[in-house]
Amino acid sequence: MNYLLIGGAETVGKSETIFRLANNLISRGFTLIAGTIPASFNDFRCILEGVDSHKNKIKIIINSPSDTVPIINDFKKFFDDNGSTYDIVISSVRDDDFYPRNDFFRIMNINPLKNFVLEIPLAKITRRGANFTTALNWYQNQIDILIDHTLQNRPYNL
Repeated sequence: MNYLLIGGAETVGKSETIFRLANNLISRGFTLIAGTIPASFNDFRCILEGVDSHKNKIKIIINSPSDTVPIINDFKKFFDDNGSTYDIVISSVRDDDFYPRNDFFRIMNINPLKNFVLEIPLAKITRRGANFTTALNWYQNQIDILIDHTLQNRPYNL
């Protein structure tokens, strides 16, 4: 199983980035087989099925919230209830040494020594006034390009 984690502090846009990513995968032909993707941004979890660049059928489980231990436990239940056979896990995670990061790895049984785990850290946009929207749009676009490029290459091969 390969993991792509979107990391960062509170309110840096982890869940919204995952929302854009899920919609991008749907637009590229992936099918929603469990859970939901809301019409407008809100926390969610889902499972998508599609084919990778080698024409292999794959399953991707996606989770946007990971703020508390109960939320992580809910994700683990969703993970287990829907077969727990996934090729890619995409989730948010809090930044290093921040509650409940270690709980996320423990509850989800993620071992970076055994599993491929790539984390893309996000930062907060600090521009003020009229420049904020321009900076935010640029930043989100660059993050989306980075994630798309990452997923097109090994080991994800989308």
